[in-house]
Order: sequence, then C-alpha cells, then structure tokens
Amino acid sequence: MVVACLPEDGGEVVLVREFDGGRDRPGVEQVERACEVGPSGGKLCLFTDLLGDPLCRVRHSPAYLMLVAEAVGGPLGTEIVGVVRGCVKTVACGRSQLFSKVAYLLGLRVSPRHRRRGIGRKLVERMEEWFREMGAEYAYVATDRDNEPSVRLFTGACGYAKFRTPSVLVHPVFGHDLAPSRRAAVVRLDAREAELLYRRRLGSVEFFPRDIDAVGACEPLRAGVPHWPRLGADDLWCIKRLADGYGDGALGDWSKAPPGTSIFVDPREF
Repeated sequence: MVVACLPEDGGEVVLVREFDGGRDRPGVEQVERACEVGPSGGKLCLFTDLLGDPLCRVRHSPAYLMLVAEAVGGPLGTEIVGVVRGCVKTVACGRSQLFSKVAYLLGLRVSPRHRRRGIGRKLVERMEEWFREMGAEYAYVATDRDNEPSVRLFTGACGYAKFRTPSVLVHPVFGHDLAPSRRAAVVRLDAREAELLYRRRLGSVEFFPRDIDAVGACEPLRAGVPHWPRLGADDLWCIKRLADGYGDGALGDWSKAPPGTSIFVDPREF
C-alpha cells in the first residue's frame, strides 16, 4: 500500500494510498460526479463513462496503478477526496523507430471542497514514485489547453513541459454530409489482422504502443474527417523526464524533440 500524509486542517488528515476496489468504488464515483462540469460558452466537454469500473482506462496496460486520497478525521468522517490513475507502457518516439518506456497520468480528480491544499500535487508525486520504480523514462499527461488550474499544476508545481497539442475532431451523429460509396464494404478483421494494419500504418507514430497486440494539426487525415469545428476540442499534452540518464540513444531527450505529423491515442484508454 502507498501511504502519504498531508498537513492537518482542522484535525483532518489526508492519506494517499492504493485503490481498494472492495471499499473505494462508491467514494471514487462520488468524486468523479463532483468534478464533472457541463459545457459553457459553446465549448465542447468530453466525458469518459467508466461504466462502474474505475480501472477501465488503465487495466489493459502492461502495468497500472490507481491511487486515492482519503480524508480522515474531518466533519464527514472518512471520505475519498481525490483520485488518480497511472499506467506504464513502451511506445514509439516517432519516425526514428525508437521506443521508450513511458508512464501516463489519467483522471486526476480532487473534490471541490478539498482543492488548493496540495492534494493533487501529492497524488501526482506518489504516482511518479511508482513510475520510477517501474522503470519509466518519461511521464506525460493530457489536459484541456483552456484548463488553466490543471496547466498550472503540471507545468508549474509538478515540473512538466508543454509537449504536443493534438486536436479532437467531432462529427455529430445526425450530420451526414458525406454519403458512403456504394462500392465500399465493411470487412470484419480478426485481432491479428487488426494488429498488422495498425503496425503497418501507424507503427512509427509518436506514442504508438509496442504491445498493441494486447487488445495533430498537420495530420494528413484531418482534412478528410467530416466534423463541426464548433464542436472541436484542443488538448495539451505535457511531458516530464523521469530518468536521470539518457537511455534513448540517438533520440536524446524526447521531451525536446520537434513534433511529428500525428500522435497515436491508445483506444484502450477510452
């Protein structure tokens, strides 16, 4: 179990420990609901439905961990007030065909009543300790470019650097501007065929996972994807080097490498 204590506040102590599926699920779901915000000003908000499984976004990775922040001794007794997920996998660093062991932070949440107490930072720090134990050379996180508190946390307090800015293109289900060709056919691929297709077409793209068989603005496909710009979203991916030495050979420090034309978003994380 991972344990850390935060300073007391009115007799309340916050512990950071490993997620216990037998007793923590209701508390985690409550934190997730408390942190959900709806769209405002016409801006798109994307939500990931966990379908009752808090580990669903990381459990298919080679190595994963979920941490919770638990408040003890407060006015509401013992309650979950923060969560974060992490996974470690080997991914491509771009066209160089080099791979690095990379850790990914997902779903950092702190309940509104417990913010500005350093809980988010402590969750990140404890997760980074596990990343290093697992041999990860880098850690990265994706956030909304307009989420100023999140950007400040990672690029300021946690020492991450702005790295990539992929765009999410949204095509409304009721907008069918392009009619499918009558010559088009839908072919069901088995797992091995799908794996070979991914590797052949996307194997050199940044963040392509080496274990894909286990289940950008310059992107050439961008112009061919029908979408509503009004519903688009712009992510900010931040990265931090965890290793002291350089194990990337000719790559050097990946966090300083220029962007490629595409980023691979692992479908197992959604």
